[in-house]
Amino acid sequence: MEQVYTEKQLIWKGRRDKNTETNPVLMSADGGALWANLPLYLNEVNHSPDGFEWGYGGSGPSQLAYAILRTHFDIVGEYSLETSKMFATRYYHRFRDEIVSRWKGVEWKLSSDEVELWIAGEKAGWIGDGTVTSGSAVIHE
Repeated sequence: MEQVYTEKQLIWKGRRDKNTETNPVLMSADGGALWANLPLYLNEVNHSPDGFEWGYGGSGPSQLAYAILRTHFDIVGEYSLETSKMFATRYYHRFRDEIVSRWKGVEWKLSSDEVELWIAGEKAGWIGDGTVTSGSAVIHE
């Protein structure tokens, strides 16, 4: 059964690009009909000016974890800018360690519903290797 996205549902997806030095990460707020580049937010947290990365616990995954949470809290959570920054800053290292660093594949996809599950501490759906057993996240090896 395909998931029906509300107007406040975000999707993020990343794919390693062997032809460039960066790994583009896209986000969609409309169920995947239109995609835009995920902002780096270097003016807020500057771990990786070279861009996003995943699959380990370094600077690129830190930047990605912050950017995902920052957009999630801002758009889905409807928090003020300052509150979105505060929550993203508080949780992004843990999110990097528990989620982003475990994506070992070339490509991944994550929904805001899955971020909500993580935030709520409902980790029963998460397997230790970073794959998801519920929701729509797709982790490609």
